[in-house]
Amino acid sequence: MMDLVAHVLIVVGALFMVLAGVGVVRFGDVYSRMHAAAKGPALGVVLVGAGAALSIRTVQATVVVILVIVLQLIGGPVGTHLLGRSVYRRIRPPLMGADELGPVVDAEESD
Repeated sequence: MMDLVAHVLIVVGALFMVLAGVGVVRFGDVYSRMHAAAKGPALGVVLVGAGAALSIRTVQATVVVILVIVLQLIGGPVGTHLLGRSVYRRIRPPLMGADELGPVVDAEESD
């Protein structure tokens, strides 16, 4: 039974990663692509890692899987934030709402 649950988690996690890749290719603006590149793989890695830990069932493998998941959950959002900030500073793509970052970036550039 545990093997079945592990295999389902791995397949669902892989599907999330594939859908995130499709989202990166298909979405129109930069911010939507960044969202797809950050959220989908993070959930996919968590599900694949949980499935791998359930499938292998050793302490060492579980510790490695937990470390991989934690690093993914830390590194993904940080990288996406840096990418978004860099895109905003260089390109200034049109926004759909209020531009709350504009005055801060303008003040930093004038210093």
